[in-house]
This record gives sequence, structure tokens and C-alpha cells, in this order.
Amino acid sequence: MSSRTSVLSGAAAFLLAGCNPAAPEGSLALTQTPVGVPPPPAATVLDVLYPPGSRVVLLAPPFRTDTVRELSGGLVAAGDPCVSWDGRWVYFAGKSSDGADWQIYKVDAGGGRAQLVTEMPGGAMDPAIAAHDELVFSSPVPKGGRLWTTPTPAALYGQMPGQAPRRLTFGPDSAVGATVLRDGRVLFVTAEARDDRHAPRHLCLFTINNDGTEVTAYACQEDGVDYVRRPRELGDGRVAFIAARVEKPGPTGWAECVRSAAPFATRSNLFAFRSVGCRSVEPMQGNDVLACVDTTGWAGRSMVGNAAVYRVAADAAAIGAPLFDDPQWDSIEATPVAARAEPAGHTSVVMPGAPHGTLLCLNVNDGSEPAADRNPAPAAELRVFALVGSGQQRTVGKVPVDSDGSVIVQLPVDVPLGLDTLDAQGRILRHQPAFLWLRPGENRACVGCHESRNHAPRNVRPLATMHKPEHLEFTEQTAAPRAAAP
Repeated sequence: MSSRTSVLSGAAAFLLAGCNPAAPEGSLALTQTPVGVPPPPAATVLDVLYPPGSRVVLLAPPFRTDTVRELSGGLVAAGDPCVSWDGRWVYFAGKSSDGADWQIYKVDAGGGRAQLVTEMPGGAMDPAIAAHDELVFSSPVPKGGRLWTTPTPAALYGQMPGQAPRRLTFGPDSAVGATVLRDGRVLFVTAEARDDRHAPRHLCLFTINNDGTEVTAYACQEDGVDYVRRPRELGDGRVAFIAARVEKPGPTGWAECVRSAAPFATRSNLFAFRSVGCRSVEPMQGNDVLACVDTTGWAGRSMVGNAAVYRVAADAAAIGAPLFDDPQWDSIEATPVAARAEPAGHTSVVMPGAPHGTLLCLNVNDGSEPAADRNPAPAAELRVFALVGSGQQRTVGKVPVDSDGSVIVQLPVDVPLGLDTLDAQGRILRHQPAFLWLRPGENRACVGCHESRNHAPRNVRPLATMHKPEHLEFTEQTAAPRAAAP
């Protein structure tokens, strides 16, 4: 065979096998940001976190600087990689030019040309992968420093391959940092519910089903911190996240966790050692954790320092030596490139086009929120209000409460809703700020109005279920302004 024929045969075999090499076993997808590069003016939250030159790379064993392969080539900045369940694709947020919006891209895990996945007005960020290769992300990308006060909050969206995105969250504040739990629920970060959206408040973890139904408080509601970022489910049943006292992209956080069996009562430090300066944590096979931690001021390092990658065993008493460290770069996010179990999928209960959903409350008098009166009389009515426009509260209507405290009512969908319980004179007994939403056709039940977490309902049939549900219509033009809560 001639040398020319050999070359052609080799080229044909390469094309048939795929132009991109496979990711070596044990590889990591890694975000690197250049040390000391400031963010551009008029930056978004992603521009601050990933300044120009930031990149997503493939880091192959033995984890040296000469085993780095760029995955986000051609983009001016990139970050926040996540890996598909089969280990074949790496998704990340990227920016194609200085004036372009951030969008979600995907690339073959072994390398190649990145493909645009989203085309959202205002950009997209925080990619996560649900069952059946559905991409979950947040959009739009808020301006820098305005994540929780922006007039257009970021919402979660789901996008099946080849289909248009569909909105999943409708809360009054940005929903960001999504991750998909093994049971199929989407865990995300948002601010605690308050009537004044601009008032200081801490961040919390919430869950929704993969169709946006059953929004539920998950953790940090009672003992939240100022800033919560990048929750991740670990192999041992814990959910880890980065906590901080101020919202900054730099080394200001530490690693915490809650146990999924009782997330509202088990908040603690993730590691047995001090983890200040932790940028991110990701699960590995078994119970080990990948952590990106800043080395500023450590023994043998300058006060400038940089962030390095560590592999931390679950029972480690100290962080140990870095798995990978390049002083020219901050290594801020690392995730294994490997196949793993796909999360559970669920059939959607959303009925497209349905104008309302149904809310059943078993006893509106059962609540953990303090009452306006220390010994309140039983509620006579439930008043529902909605958050519209730039935070205006509008009354949707009132419905009578049955003698056992139960209420069933059909409500408008895809809008933040709040609840007031009223006595016979119309005075507010308990107030819940607008945060709840219903999806089209959703049937939602709760024990009470923000009931205590350790309460179970009585095993009796609520009186409200013995008659047709009340029906409240709502339009922004006809709804009356709501009186302020005391």
C-alpha cells in the first residue's frame, strides 16, 4: 500500500470514528479564570464571575498543565460546566463576543467545536441536565450586583433536545443555581419570601418537579445565610452548597451541607476542616468530593494566591495536597467527566392552556407564621393576592373558610400568589408573602398556611372537599390594590 493510500485510509477511519477524541478515563471538566483580570464595565453576574479569558477545559490524568485541553475555544469567556448523564457531553455557559449575551453551549467531552444550545433574550446561565437529556437553566442573566433586585428576575426553564424552552418558575425573585436530584426534582436557590423585594434577606433552597409544579421550601429557610451558591447532591445523601456572608464571586465562601432526609434541621459544615475560600464542590464516585479552594495566604503561597482543585475524602481531617494547581489560573469549578445514573423522570401533570389550578388547604389556622393576635380566633376568610408588574400586590379575591379551617379554591396560574387569613371583622390574622404559584391544571394541597414542618394532617376528610371549589378570576387591569399587612 502506498503512503498516500495509507494516509487516506487513516483519515477515513478517523472520520468514521468521529472527529473528536474521547475524554480519557478519570478526566475532569474544569473552569479556569485568569488571575488578576478585572470584569468588564456594565457587567452581568456572569461577567463578574468569569472575566474575559475564562475558559472551560478538559483536564486529563495525571492532571498536569500539559494535559489541559480547551473545550470552549472561540469564545471570549466561559464557565460553569456540567456533564451529561452518559458522560458524552459537557454543557457550559459561554459568551461569543464582547457585546453578546451569555448562552448555554455544549461540546463533545473529548473536545471539538462548541455548539450553541440556547438563544434566550437576555442570555442564559446555570446549566443542569434532567432526565431524557432535558436542559434546565436560568434566564435572563442579571446585571452584576443585581441578582435579587433586578426588575426582570431570572427564572428556571426546561428545554428538551430540539424543542422550544418552557418556563418552570414564576416566583418574584431570581431562581438560579439549579441542580437535578436523583429523584428527579429540581433544586434551586432563591431569596426568602418578603413583601419588600429590595429589603435585605437571606437566600434559601427550594425544589420543584421537572414541570414546575409543587414548589416547596427545602433548606435554609429558618437559619439561612446571606449568600448560597451551587447546591449539589452528594453520593451519601447530603446536599452540599457554598455559603457566604456577602454576595461576591471571589474566595469568600465555605462549604456547608444538609442531609436530604431532614434538610431543614441538619445544616452543618461539609468538611471537618476549615474551608473558607471554597469556590465549588462536586460529587465524585463513592463519597469523595471535588473542591476548588483558594490558596491565598497558605504556607508557601503568596498573599495573591489562586484557586486549586482538591479531591477530599468524606472522612478527611485536612484538605491535603491539591489534585491540580496552576498558579497562572484560578481553577474555580471542577466536575468529573463520567457516566452516572440518570435521575428519575416524571410524567407532567401540567395541562397546557388550562386557565387555573386548584389549591386545597386542610386547615388555614395551622401555621408557623406568628399571628397578629396571640390568641387568634379561627379564620373566617382566605384572601388571595398576586404580585404583578414591578412588585405591586393586587387582590385576586376572598373565599370563605369552612368550620374545620379547610379551603379549596381554583386560582390563576403562573403568577406569584400570597395569602392572608382574615377574622370575621376582616382583620388579618396571618400573612404569607406572594411566592406560591400554580401551573396550568395543577392540583396542590398543603396542611396549613406555612404550617410547621413536623405537623401531619388529621386523618379526616376536609369539609372543603364536600362542595365545589371557589373560583377566583384575575387580570392585572381589574384586580384591586391590596392593603398592606400590619
